[in-house]
Amino acid sequence: MGRFTSQLNDETLRYLVEALDESGQAVSIYDQDDNLRYANKTYQNMFLEGYEGPFTFTEILRHGARNGVGVRIDDGDVEALIARTLPRRRSVPRKSFETDFLDGRWFWMDHTILPNGWVLTVGADITALKHNEKTLRQAHSAAVLASQTDLLTGLPNRRHIMELLDEALVASTASGSSLCVTMIDIDRFKVINDTHGHDAGDAVLRHFASVSRETLGKQESIGRMGGEEFLLILPDTSLIDAARLIEQIRQQCARGQPWNGEIVRSYSFSAGLVEAHPGDDRNTILNRADRALYAAKRQGRNRTKLGLQAGKSAESSGR
Repeated sequence: MGRFTSQLNDETLRYLVEALDESGQAVSIYDQDDNLRYANKTYQNMFLEGYEGPFTFTEILRHGARNGVGVRIDDGDVEALIARTLPRRRSVPRKSFETDFLDGRWFWMDHTILPNGWVLTVGADITALKHNEKTLRQAHSAAVLASQTDLLTGLPNRRHIMELLDEALVASTASGSSLCVTMIDIDRFKVINDTHGHDAGDAVLRHFASVSRETLGKQESIGRMGGEEFLLILPDTSLIDAARLIEQIRQQCARGQPWNGEIVRSYSFSAGLVEAHPGDDRNTILNRADRALYAAKRQGRNRTKLGLQAGKSAESSGR
């Protein structure tokens, strides 16, 4: 078995060593001074390709770092890895951990301290399991995203935008920062559908979603509540700045131009804009925004109605 098996003279042990060589597991034994005393073929292929020594734990790690073999070192600093590893190497009688290698494989390593202070490590290839785990994770993430997304517009759906509203209210209360919320409804959407067909109506909804995403920053959120109604969440935004953003979106909607291969005619929307008050929850703030929205519609549509304190109101018209 080469230079690492000279002390294994018993015939039974030789059979065991041969079996370990064919097992696909990575097996190594280091003595109390961390000199490598045995390594099977799998371990040699993983760590010792082209290496002539010295065969110590630290020098084998350095060889791997220099030659692109062995374990993956996230920060690329092999000396820092050695400094972290050596104090823990014999800290417990047995431990298990997973590690990935530069060739893309993953191994589950069982690390055992023998009575004489030597270290036995047995590694099992779990690459296929890790790939399956990654596939399952990706499938789960895709399923979660699909459950949160409106299929037509690609925006958060009603359930998800409500969750984002709850989170924004909690964050606003904790930080004391401002939070504005807007209910938006496309004007005369039924007429668009009845006159030009549902494809035209879908194009309007997709266009509105695209324009909104392009106008808003990363911290702001917009979701489709259903039909032609949308909810806009604007953290750390004053009423004046929120109204300005809404007007930017309104101007884009009024242009009426080809978009993404679809003809999108000019359209308008009404909006009810409110600022969160202390003690607001999703129901109270949405009720105020909804009342402001319907006030905008009663007053002629194509405008933003500001829902302020009880008995007070203001509006911004797009006309």
